[in-house]
Amino acid sequence: MKNYKKIISAILCAAMVMGIASCGSTDETRKHRDDSRETEAYKHEDEETVSEITDIKNSETEPAETSERPVASAPVTTFETDGNFDPDFTFSTTDRAGNEWNENVFANAEITMINFWEPWCSPCVSEMPDLEKLYENYKDQGFQIIGVYSETGMEYQVDEILKDCHTTYPVLLYTAEFDQFQTGYVPTTIFVDSKGHVLDIPGGDSAVIGSQSYQDWEAIVKKLLG
Repeated sequence: MKNYKKIISAILCAAMVMGIASCGSTDETRKHRDDSRETEAYKHEDEETVSEITDIKNSETEPAETSERPVASAPVTTFETDGNFDPDFTFSTTDRAGNEWNENVFANAEITMINFWEPWCSPCVSEMPDLEKLYENYKDQGFQIIGVYSETGMEYQVDEILKDCHTTYPVLLYTAEFDQFQTGYVPTTIFVDSKGHVLDIPGGDSAVIGSQSYQDWEAIVKKLLG
């Protein structure tokens, strides 16, 4: 009986830690993703109309004042791949400045960290200053970070968060190609090598669920780069 109680206690403690370090994906988030995919399917039919509707919607739901949007350090068109580039998955999306990005970005670094986050997730936002510090400290050693979010109805909040966190690594809009990496929680983080292959992190998993301390992230990055 004592052993049984210990097991139950351990499970409850693990659940509490996960709850503190991550947020569960909601039906509303999935709806936003579906809406964004539908918009993507029709945007080429009448881009001007879609743009006008978006401007009207934003003016009704967001403050009139807008923060300066971060500009990605390098759009996808600057990346070159060789004959050995064979990515596990492909994607096509844009950053907050409207630059186009795709899987070729992986060729720009030995290790790419993809951090799936949402602006309503406190653990996601809380670790972003540490991610920025990690990016600054290791970007010259073959490391880069990409943030990915799906909440298209919270663009103003996204811009404010990126401004407050002094985020300079690119932050991209979620697309259906990323569905395979969803765990039901954010933040969820994966690592990809320069050939576009998803890596197993130390411990054998392919994804990190929940926020981590700077020291924990640094330990993972050092092992992957080493």
